[in-house]
Amino acid sequence: MNIIKTGEISDNIFAVSNGQVNFYLYKTDAKYIAFDAGNSEKASLPELGKLKIDPGDVAAVFLTHTDSDHVGGIGLFGNAKIYISAPEERVIDGSVKRAFFMKNKLDRPYITLADGESADIGGASVKCIITPGHTPGSACYAVNGKHLFSGDNFGLKNGRATLFIALFNMDGNEQKKSIKKISALQGIEAVFTGHHGHSGNFDEAFADWRR
Repeated sequence: MNIIKTGEISDNIFAVSNGQVNFYLYKTDAKYIAFDAGNSEKASLPELGKLKIDPGDVAAVFLTHTDSDHVGGIGLFGNAKIYISAPEERVIDGSVKRAFFMKNKLDRPYITLADGESADIGGASVKCIITPGHTPGSACYAVNGKHLFSGDNFGLKNGRATLFIALFNMDGNEQKKSIKKISALQGIEAVFTGHHGHSGNFDEAFADWRR
């Protein structure tokens, strides 16, 4: 794993460290968009303090999936609209079992997005790209067609996209198909993962998956 220390990555993108996972904040004209919500409120709040970002200024949270290390801190963002992919609802309501030792839940109202559907938040366009494999409703989110926030939909090793850790994937073959789907995206400049850091060279990261 390659966890990024809490800090500013670029002019409008911030990484927040939560132990063994990162979530990210994207600054819009007035507010912030969160991609995932970290392990817990306790872990997240001091990290947000380092960035001098008020959780109340987060207008939306887009969840790549609903595992506890990605939703545990969602209570901090009381002013935010919550978005998930439509298929991830099946993991929350129990119609699809995550694993014998994991039960996913989301104790907040939420909005579901279909594959390819976009939401406009503070002048930023966020497109949902459903990429099953880690969970049936795992999704990536492309902001303004340039920055891709991917959660656990793939790993990065030496700058190259890889399958995520097999133990935690519900369907590795589905994730392979999803990575191929991601590799075909056009215009993406940088990718940001939950556990394996980020890459500023999308083409290089996915070159092996385009063959």
